[in-house]
Amino acid sequence: KLINLLSKSMKSEKPYLNENLTLKELANKLETTPNNLSQIINEKFNKNFYEFINEYRINEVKSLLADPKYSHYSMLGIAFECGFNSKSTFNSVFKQFTGKTPSEFKKSAFDFRG
Repeated sequence: KLINLLSKSMKSEKPYLNENLTLKELANKLETTPNNLSQIINEKFNKNFYEFINEYRINEVKSLLADPKYSHYSMLGIAFECGFNSKSTFNSVFKQFTGKTPSEFKKSAFDFRG
């Protein structure tokens, strides 16, 4: 039940956009304990809390990069919109999840336009 509630909340309410989101806050929102939520994320998603949250943030970044409404945003501007609060964290997390730097990803994703 908690897994469904967590997934639904992440998709519809996007709590990961809050750059200060904590395990405790998310647990409170889902009406469970931080320990219980942490255990669910570890066991069911095979990630720790930060990996779990950052994966949603990276997917949001990729979505905004593809959205023409955000074409005037800088890469860092998009990162901040998606819940990151530091350039270095964003760059390292992005590379961890995609295997590319943000600019390499953007270039490869949009090369076909040119």
